[in-house]
Amino acid sequence: MQAIKRYVAVLVISLFILLGYFNLRLPDSGYSVNGKFSSIEERDNFRRLFHHTLGSNYGQKPTASSKEQLQTEQTEPSLSDSKELDEDKETTIYSKNQQDVNLSDPKATLDSKAINEQEDVIHNPDTILEAHIEDTKQEVNDDLTKLNELDRHQLDAKYNMTKIVHVDLHDLEFLDGYYSYNFEAIKEVIDNRIKRVETVCKEISYKRSKHFNLYQFNELGITWCPVFKSGSTTWRNFFITEFVEDPPEKYFLNLLKSRQLLSGKKSITKDTKQLFRDENEDNARFTMVRHPFARLVSHVKSSGRDHEMVNQKDLWIFSAITTARSKRVANNADVIRFKNEFTKYLTWLQDGRPGEVFYDGSPDNPFLDPPYPLLSELVNHIIKMRRSNRDWDGHWMPAFEFCNICMNKFDYIIRLEDEPLELWYLVDKLGLWEHRTTFLNRANTSSKKETEMADVWTEIEKLDKQQIDFLSRHFDIDFRMFGYRRGRPS
Repeated sequence: MQAIKRYVAVLVISLFILLGYFNLRLPDSGYSVNGKFSSIEERDNFRRLFHHTLGSNYGQKPTASSKEQLQTEQTEPSLSDSKELDEDKETTIYSKNQQDVNLSDPKATLDSKAINEQEDVIHNPDTILEAHIEDTKQEVNDDLTKLNELDRHQLDAKYNMTKIVHVDLHDLEFLDGYYSYNFEAIKEVIDNRIKRVETVCKEISYKRSKHFNLYQFNELGITWCPVFKSGSTTWRNFFITEFVEDPPEKYFLNLLKSRQLLSGKKSITKDTKQLFRDENEDNARFTMVRHPFARLVSHVKSSGRDHEMVNQKDLWIFSAITTARSKRVANNADVIRFKNEFTKYLTWLQDGRPGEVFYDGSPDNPFLDPPYPLLSELVNHIIKMRRSNRDWDGHWMPAFEFCNICMNKFDYIIRLEDEPLELWYLVDKLGLWEHRTTFLNRANTSSKKETEMADVWTEIEKLDKQQIDFLSRHFDIDFRMFGYRRGRPS
């Protein structure tokens, strides 16, 4: 009997080798786990303890001497083995004789079949293997309780997102661990945000948007809404790189125009998800949002760059600057002269600053002092456009309105301020985990975010009360939906 047990043990070990630790394939993220284990930690601890259970020789090829010993043990059973074999033989004879004696009794026949089935189960290598797995997993679970108590303190000190101020975006191993450790907390935050959005949608009055700002990438099972100044440039560049053949050196959103959803599938009611003909219905819809005030300050700062001054001069910059600063000019003739000089300045920027110095401007020209828009000028322009119902520009339109959040019903709404954790969660859920390093340059560290928001509040506090009150009303639903503060934290 002992020889048989050893033979079965060798068979079990061989099966484990062939199965390659049960052929477990775990994805890099560690959270979409396929197989018998719910986490990488459980898998790793199981493997370690299983190795310990079988001994240090696990996985090693048997030597010639060990093979000979095994053959000897199989062919020459000991006295104790002989006794056990005799007992097994008696049990088998007893079962056979019982079946023969009670063959005409249906109940007895059933009983004998049950006995035979039990014997099959007992001697089935698969059953033995599964029993061994369950026993070993139970040992693992018992040990994991102790291990988790010990490791929890170490992991908490290393990865707890409420304690970490600086995140090294170049340390991919740390980021992966950081994300994995905080996965459940991230999921809860994002799920609660979606619930919050649904609650606000039930409380407000909204209508179907005039603009369709969704882009489908059915090959990836994704639909995206780009909220400008909320990380949209990074996503735009990623999608252009993946789907646009021979793109130009400079990327722009219109390169994805063929992907834009333009026509609905059917008329819909207020509480029905808006569907589109060119979109797969099971696509995951997502967008990224940002504090509304941070979006405005970021837009103003970027608008001072040469190429943005040129690109947006006819959209709002020329109008916003000249309208605000004309009040500082004494007569209309000077206003016209200064506007002409400002137009020449913009042309000079468009030509690439030839000569490096602009000579055609008057020293007292207010449109060139400074030669870029200010936040207060942008806010006044937004107020003017809102009154005339022409404030369609995505750089300052509320995210809920630009993306038609309530009608389009998004699966994931990520806050840019909560990168890299929420960004890691998003790329994981969208099936883009292998591309996560693409977004590293976009993700900000916690310390950088705090400094950025401090600068934002400083700029907002330069506005007058009327402007601040307007912005609070203008972005009211964004504040409520996405949980942003309306004032500087105390």
